[in-house]
Amino acid sequence: MSVDVLPSPLPAAPPTRSWANHLACRVESGRLVVERDGRLAVAHPLWVRERSRSVGAIDPVNRQRLTEPLDVADDLAVVSADVMSATTGDMEAAMSVVFSDGHRMHLTASDIGELFGDVDDDAPPAPTPWIGSEIEVPLTDYRALTDPGCADATMSETLDHFFRLGFFVLRNTPATPEALHEIASRFGRISATNFGTLFDVRTEPIPVDLAYTPVALTAHTDQPYRRPVPGIQFLHTIANDASGGASTMVDGMAAVRALRADDPEAFDVLSTLPIEFRYDIGTDVKVGRSPIIELDLDGALRRLRYSPRLDFAPGADPDVLDVYYRGRRWLADRLNSADHLLRLRMVAGDVLVVDNHRVLHGREAFDPTRGHRHLQGCYIDHDGPDTLWRLLRRRDDRPIGLR
Repeated sequence: MSVDVLPSPLPAAPPTRSWANHLACRVESGRLVVERDGRLAVAHPLWVRERSRSVGAIDPVNRQRLTEPLDVADDLAVVSADVMSATTGDMEAAMSVVFSDGHRMHLTASDIGELFGDVDDDAPPAPTPWIGSEIEVPLTDYRALTDPGCADATMSETLDHFFRLGFFVLRNTPATPEALHEIASRFGRISATNFGTLFDVRTEPIPVDLAYTPVALTAHTDQPYRRPVPGIQFLHTIANDASGGASTMVDGMAAVRALRADDPEAFDVLSTLPIEFRYDIGTDVKVGRSPIIELDLDGALRRLRYSPRLDFAPGADPDVLDVYYRGRRWLADRLNSADHLLRLRMVAGDVLVVDNHRVLHGREAFDPTRGHRHLQGCYIDHDGPDTLWRLLRRRDDRPIGLR
């Protein structure tokens, strides 16, 4: 949001160097040793060099490195380092470094924070597990996203809901076919799948997916057979006058954590046993293999692939499959429990946005003879909202007169 600021007769005070009095450095055996608040960290000389922003080290426009790995000697060493004084013009520079090949550079306070494992200041909020009976559907008025006076604040709040809860709902969007092109593009680039760029979710005489029938759909993630699995789904309600058809959402992260605590053996099998996910209509076939629960190196949930109408276990040891089917049944019960589900009757103009790697969605059965139900859907990648969040944070950090 732009704010008018009256000119000041006095120059603005320079930003303070919050690190200046609690930072020290020295060189030992060609490596940079940094002390901050009584803690020590040793930086590899090549790690330091990768962060050089000196002339000739990076392109000034795109900030991409101009050197290749073989351009720098493998025995590179730091020969000197000093904490920058408060009189230095570059207020981001925290430390000057000189290397054995003569290269000179500055490390920023952020670089040093990375060395000490500080949290990325621009990183989105951490996910928060939730239970349907304990939260409300986060709603955003789409008109506020298109109003220049409050668009940034509204987008920031909407993305906060998305990163924490894994979903949100837009209200008051144009309830017209193809409008999803403009709606979804506000959050990222639309990625086409085997169903097209936009796909219509309505009853079809020859359905290529159960979504195109009036039957109930239990909690599931979309297209687990794809490589890569689509990231974020948008479902735009054009009309929803049919009897039934309420949408449901449930948090897969909360379910995975509960399974890990309740049945560790089943959790281990579901996070290691490769499952085949298959979409095959004769004229099109997609096959992917992966555990139902995919974990990051730190053990956190990376992706949940849960679609029990499309999964096929391998011919593994029956004792292992006993545990697998037990865990799969546990998930089916948890993910479709009324206490854990959120239910929403979407109206024309509503857009449900879900993280397809975390939040499962479904719908109740509906009667196509008693009204019309038509949704359009599409997918975007996760880097769209991530980029938006980081750019919004940078705009918030600017001095008010420069926003």
